[in-house]
Amino acid sequence: MPRDIRKFGIKRVNHVIIRGVNKQDIFLDKQDKSKFVKEMLNTKEKYHYELYAFVIMPNHVHMVTYDKEVNLPAIMNSLQTRYVNYFNKKYERVGHLFQDRYFNKMIEDEDYLKNTIRYIHKNPEKAFITEKENYEWSSYNKYINNDNSIVDIEKFLKILDENQEIAINKFREYHKQNEENKLSDAIEYELQTKLTDEQLIEALKEKFKIDNIQNIQQYSNKKIIELVQDIVNIPYISLNQLSRVTGINRKILRKAK
Repeated sequence: MPRDIRKFGIKRVNHVIIRGVNKQDIFLDKQDKSKFVKEMLNTKEKYHYELYAFVIMPNHVHMVTYDKEVNLPAIMNSLQTRYVNYFNKKYERVGHLFQDRYFNKMIEDEDYLKNTIRYIHKNPEKAFITEKENYEWSSYNKYINNDNSIVDIEKFLKILDENQEIAINKFREYHKQNEENKLSDAIEYELQTKLTDEQLIEALKEKFKIDNIQNIQQYSNKKIIELVQDIVNIPYISLNQLSRVTGINRKILRKAK
């Protein structure tokens, strides 16, 4: 059975994806990718989050982050704004660069974490660019070379084995395996259809006709269940996200579901 990530001290692990608007390329050369890496380092220093995996593809980015200070919206806003300003100035353009703000999915057990990291590192192979070992713009070789200059490799390696050398070998072997298509398809579906927290909050405020979503906590449990019964079964809205943005206890949401 996969262990709950919270049992070994990681409470806010997210799979984050940034896409170019209309699927357009947002990295046109090595300088662009280097700039994004630099800004990841800058935001890590400013917001004190941990980065467990990343891949920079021509028109999108995947990241696995540990947002220990609950600053994900601020982190992503800073990262994206810095990069957009650079990109628009360099290429003499104006307007939006990214599709929406970002997508994210909270990761809550070890198996999902391992599969997500493998899925991310195999992106260059899926796109027929090159083998993961030869791709410069991902965290795969950071693990192989025991390089923690940008990626916080230690915690994930300890999931694989307490002995770092053994853990790196297990990491390499695990990446040789093929992920289940169901998992790969599920990740893509969830990331492409899931509402951001901000979008969900605005939708709920409109539905419940309230100005502050936290006001829903003042209702009785019975009233809350009545309100959310037609929401909790929407596939791309998780109970975790709904609980996070409303403050409603997940036990109540499970009753409604």
